[in-house]
Amino acid sequence: MDRRRQGCRTVVAWVFLTCCASATGFKPILPPPPGYQHDRFNTEPDDHLCEFHAYTTSFDTADDDDGDGGPDLWRIPEWVAYELRKGEPGDFDRPSPWITDDTLHALAIAPDDDSYKHSGFSRGHMCMKDHAARLGANADHNTHTVLNACPQLQCMNGGVWLGLENKTAQWADKYGKVWIVCGPVFWTRKPSKFIGDEGELRVAVPDAFFKIVVKESGTLEIVDVLAFLIPQEGVENYCSTNHPLQPYLVSVDTIESLTGLDFLTGLPDDQEAALEKVVQIDLWPT
Repeated sequence: MDRRRQGCRTVVAWVFLTCCASATGFKPILPPPPGYQHDRFNTEPDDHLCEFHAYTTSFDTADDDDGDGGPDLWRIPEWVAYELRKGEPGDFDRPSPWITDDTLHALAIAPDDDSYKHSGFSRGHMCMKDHAARLGANADHNTHTVLNACPQLQCMNGGVWLGLENKTAQWADKYGKVWIVCGPVFWTRKPSKFIGDEGELRVAVPDAFFKIVVKESGTLEIVDVLAFLIPQEGVENYCSTNHPLQPYLVSVDTIESLTGLDFLTGLPDDQEAALEKVVQIDLWPT
């Protein structure tokens, strides 16, 4: 059954949040290019859903993530999805500081750049800057927002995570396009560490990150799926972009059980169930 979302819907207990980010630091927030479907296979649930030119982000609000009966404010995206097509990135400057959403920041839902300063963690892109840059300067610029960031140890951000980002770009170049959904993981569904100095909004530090990559198989209405789960602990052992990626292959079901998210819901139920239980053992050729 196709359960694609219709339009944009986000309700928080005390306010209705619009779909588009509000801040002076953003370039004009453009819709996806014609023909692009960033969350083509549908990820559920969504929270504060904001669709940029290069990606769609579901930013966490004050819902009950850990099931303890009370609202949570973790101040990171639940998931980010984007369609990546064959192409070459441009060379564009990085804006500084990173951009926040003024409305969400005023509600203490989204941090600003200060929460990341002095933390020892990088602002880890979920939709990679170079991937967005294939769509131009506007798309590149608007990845530099806390709506698209999670705290990552730099050894991970510039090591195995970057290696996986580079690999997805190679797959897009070989197969024409791929779809990516990624985001944070907490082993117990509750953060054990936060960043942010006194007086700043605290941001949850994920224990791990997931990335699900989907491509068309060449058979009508059938897709191929790879799912990765990469922990932050032990990161000093995989600072290289050449670190093997096969050890981090898991099933989509595993990621769903850890995050409470539901992936690929736009596929027929039988196909979704079959794809999600498989653990692939090999990467796709590049």
